[in-house]
Amino acid sequence: MVGRRHIRVSHWLLVVVLAAVTLAWSPAASAGSKKDAGGDLWVSDFLSVLRYDQVTGMPVDGSVEPRSGGLFNAQGIAIGPDGNLYVASFESRQILRYSGSTGSFVDVFVPVGSGGMGAPGDVTFGADGNLYVADTFYGTDSVLRYDGRTGSFIDVFASGGGMQHPHRLTFGPDRSLFVGNATTSDVLRYDGRTGAAKPAQGNTGAVFVAGQSGPFNTNVAFGPDGDLFVGTGETRDVSRYNGRTGAAKGVFIPDGATGDMTFGPDGNLYINDYLGNSVLRYDGRSGSFIDTFVAPGSDGLRRPTGLTFSLTKAGCKNGGWVNFGFRNQGQCIKTVLHTGDYRAGDRGGHKRRGRASRR
Repeated sequence: MVGRRHIRVSHWLLVVVLAAVTLAWSPAASAGSKKDAGGDLWVSDFLSVLRYDQVTGMPVDGSVEPRSGGLFNAQGIAIGPDGNLYVASFESRQILRYSGSTGSFVDVFVPVGSGGMGAPGDVTFGADGNLYVADTFYGTDSVLRYDGRTGSFIDVFASGGGMQHPHRLTFGPDRSLFVGNATTSDVLRYDGRTGAAKPAQGNTGAVFVAGQSGPFNTNVAFGPDGDLFVGTGETRDVSRYNGRTGAAKGVFIPDGATGDMTFGPDGNLYINDYLGNSVLRYDGRSGSFIDTFVAPGSDGLRRPTGLTFSLTKAGCKNGGWVNFGFRNQGQCIKTVLHTGDYRAGDRGGHKRRGRASRR
């Protein structure tokens, strides 16, 4: 018979803490002012990615110039952990990286054919710091994962379960990966760590919100309250769903879905008006129309496709918090190093000894 034993374990625990950022600004900011400390709105169109002040919607310096780095048919965009801009270049079949400060071309982050990638439709970064790519057409018809530092191919992260030409990607509050299809109005959910299908109760495959077949280019975004917002070409409405169960909560914006959408740091919903060559803003609580945030054709905007907000360090909390651009939410990231001794007993419980640093 083995007697009671205690094992002392000294170790280091790295804790990553994510916090949604609420940014404040002066309502007296003039329409001609340069960019606010909180960051900018980036909007991709066919040959470029344009940059606008997040308060005024006016153009600011630092856009990606037309065809820079071989950019051709820019689709989804994301800000990476390094603060740079990553762009899915659909026609050139690459993921291109640009300076988050100047908009100048940095490099081809994911080259043609890497991991079997065809024509990419969207990009986003996960909590692991890696890059996830919607391989929309002419490739693997899946979500591919690449090293967030080097661009090297890691694996086919998610596929099947009803995925049909993945169009838009976003990670939910529970870190699950949500995918909007290009050829159905389904929204799919996959485990954010393993890529395994996670359907809503009563559905099959990976279906979280069931739709129908058709060329709908389904767009997805999570709101500050954790609800999922879905826009498709099926009805042009933006509908609202419980972000945990998939239960329908009604139409949020009638006839409002014409392009990619994201919630801004002000808590409101921004939607690309593809045919109107503009960006529309809606109240994030009621769905009421606020204004045309980016005017038609502003700074040459034509057929907007992707959009995302960036944050500067000034928009984050002090004390070690730095910018990290999760899609659909302005967020900051902080790493906190904990030390201490842990004691393991024969019942499998763990009791921490020592004192951890405080957040």
